[in-house]
Amino acid sequence: MSSIRTTTTDLLLLLTSVATISLVSGIGISTYMLRLRDRERLRQATSRVKKTLAGSSQRYALGPAAPQTSTSTSTTTVVVVIGAGAYGTAMAHTAAQNKKNDVVLFMRDAKQCETINNEGYNPKYLSDYSLRNINNTGNSVRGICTKEELSQVLLSSSSSTSTIIILILALPCQKTPDWLVEHRDIIPNDVLIVSTAKGLYVKTKQLIGHAILDALDRAEQPLCFLSGPGFAADIVKGDPTTVVVASDRLYLAVQVQRILSNEKSFRVYTSQDPVGVQLGGALKNPLAVGAGMIAGMGFGINTLSAVITRASHELCELCIAMGGKEETIHGLSGIGDLMLTCFSKKSRNQRCGYRLMHGETMEQITAEFTVEGAATSEVAMVYAELCGLELPLFSMVHALIQHQITPEEAVRRIMTRPLGNETK
Repeated sequence: MSSIRTTTTDLLLLLTSVATISLVSGIGISTYMLRLRDRERLRQATSRVKKTLAGSSQRYALGPAAPQTSTSTSTTTVVVVIGAGAYGTAMAHTAAQNKKNDVVLFMRDAKQCETINNEGYNPKYLSDYSLRNINNTGNSVRGICTKEELSQVLLSSSSSTSTIIILILALPCQKTPDWLVEHRDIIPNDVLIVSTAKGLYVKTKQLIGHAILDALDRAEQPLCFLSGPGFAADIVKGDPTTVVVASDRLYLAVQVQRILSNEKSFRVYTSQDPVGVQLGGALKNPLAVGAGMIAGMGFGINTLSAVITRASHELCELCIAMGGKEETIHGLSGIGDLMLTCFSKKSRNQRCGYRLMHGETMEQITAEFTVEGAATSEVAMVYAELCGLELPLFSMVHALIQHQITPEEAVRRIMTRPLGNETK
């Protein structure tokens, strides 16, 4: 009987051990499955064009299968800039400094267009700078303002074997997809599109590149992203400026580099990290709002320098988690653009943060100008949660924008966080 009891006891212990192991294994498997689910949610949030994954040789299909080529020795480039705001005007002005470029600036305002064509300047933005015979090149910027005119430029030029078309999108990030949906029937599927938008598309919580592909309903549209520290007024003024253009297909980035660069004032570097360039340009915006908040609270350069340094760490951490490369974030579209927008009062995001701390509402501020940082902060927090990251500065800026905490509470939370290693 004793041996039977012993055997029974041993059996119960064995079964208990097996059950415990099974429970632990089950928890482990469940945790793993939840991580897979979150990774899938993240993938869907950043890339909703599933058919872009069909081509095994293309990552996110941000380039076509083969480059555009021309056998003509007298190739002309038609640069079509969409949006006659400050940055669109600066891009048109820059492109016109290359004598081989035929530059067209598209806008909706007929009177604005008429002034550009008849008097040679943009009456709404950068009106002190001429758009005629730019830098004595003989080139001038031509304005158009109807869909029919735009269609004629895009379709007639695309039919010529000696003409290359570059379509530069210089619209606010949140307006870009809707514009493309409205005009996609006149945009040839082999035209190289260059996006200058620095933001994340809030409606679907996407990178702007994937929102562009969705809006066009195409997976193979040639696509580049231009970003970096460059205020429009300084570009047109002729201050030496450097930016970066990114594409999965290096030849596309090089094409844009050669079309826009000049030896006097505008230098374009290339990158094959479109994800990092997009994220760096977008995610620095809410951090720049935070820099304005610091000034608005009355703090000095000690605080600003400390916050920008720690903000660059958070920016890098989130961008890498989302698929960007560390060297990209340390470059022009990441840290370079972050410093520009945080330190300068010309930055709309910085001015927004300052005015918020002086009692103005977001509605009052955005009625005067676009603030991408306010919208981007919401998407940034979604990405941080999906990646399992704790980003104190991003969180505080978002909470302040949403009026969830007071400035005093934000400072207290940052300063009373557990002490730790700087590199963690």
